[in-house]
Amino acid sequence: MERRDSAIYSTVELPTVVEAQDDCRLQRKGLHGSTRASCPSCPDFWVKYGNHCYYFSVEKKDWNSSLEFCTASDAHLLRLMDNQEMSHIQHLINKDYYWIGLRKNSSWRWEDGSALNFSRVSSNSFVQRCGVINVHGLQSSSCEVPLQWICKKLRL
Repeated sequence: MERRDSAIYSTVELPTVVEAQDDCRLQRKGLHGSTRASCPSCPDFWVKYGNHCYYFSVEKKDWNSSLEFCTASDAHLLRLMDNQEMSHIQHLINKDYYWIGLRKNSSWRWEDGSALNFSRVSSNSFVQRCGVINVHGLQSSSCEVPLQWICKKLRL
């Protein structure tokens, strides 16, 4: 593991992601490994998919601290647009749980206030009010639990 910019980076072995869009190709063996993206529109250690860049943390924080990290990176906690994007993210995250920008007051809503409208959130308790994603789908968790997180921002 390597420590830089108050974050911890390590090599995570994932399937190679190769996608051509707007004549920009990304080929990576790991989210935080030494392989660099050939597309300059996503920062180092961010993964390109479609018109967005995604950051998969290695460090663990609570939901609010994860949100603050994303905001400081000019991004937001992951807001999934549809099942296709959700499947792509699930393919990358192995067995870990990651915070996403989903919270529950009376209903599940993304941090921008929009409603979750394409999937269900599996919940075991009424005190679990923050959303996570893992290979099995969307689940709820107590917002204070330290977990990894995913930030998302528009490609430049």
